[in-house]
Amino acid sequence: MSQTRIPMNLYRTPFTPAYWREANACAKALKLLMFAALMVAMTRALSLIPGIPIAHTKLTWGFLARGLCALVCGPTLGLIFAFVEDILGFILQPTGDFFPGYTLSTMAGVLVYALCFYRAKITVWRLVLANVLVNLLVNAAMGSVWTVMMRGGVYWAWFVPSLIKNLVTIIPKAAVLYVLFQALLPILQRMNLIPKQVDGAIKVF
Repeated sequence: MSQTRIPMNLYRTPFTPAYWREANACAKALKLLMFAALMVAMTRALSLIPGIPIAHTKLTWGFLARGLCALVCGPTLGLIFAFVEDILGFILQPTGDFFPGYTLSTMAGVLVYALCFYRAKITVWRLVLANVLVNLLVNAAMGSVWTVMMRGGVYWAWFVPSLIKNLVTIIPKAAVLYVLFQALLPILQRMNLIPKQVDGAIKVF
């Protein structure tokens, strides 16, 4: 496992066989397994930091570790990370009854981040797009399905308020990820964890 070489290619789209071959190969690299484990611990640590109130919702911080793990580890290892992180989070900080739908949502969110960030040129556009997809499709659309299953009621009665709350946090989340990635991309490049792609500020497109 420790001899697994980490490929360093950039792809314009994740929908190619080569992209998935690289993602699957990287999932066996010891360096990335250790990084994913570190991100699990980081997610738990970030959950202890109080969220920032925004309108009628809060900006919490777990998405930072999930986005970073997706960037470095890719979709295959990212799904494993998300599963472990969600289960461990419930064990350490249980909030109500366990429901597997929320584990699926965590995995789907990391998958979306991975498809947008992994082996891709990071741009402001990608940061915004990733959070649009996660907030609207995963948090609002999928999350409302789980709420109906857990609490009952009409889907749209849960979806509309959730949609509004998630719309509010798209830009703040993208902005915080921009700051994090701007600081860490050069370091991750020097550590050979991601391909060389940034020279200066992250561009809009």
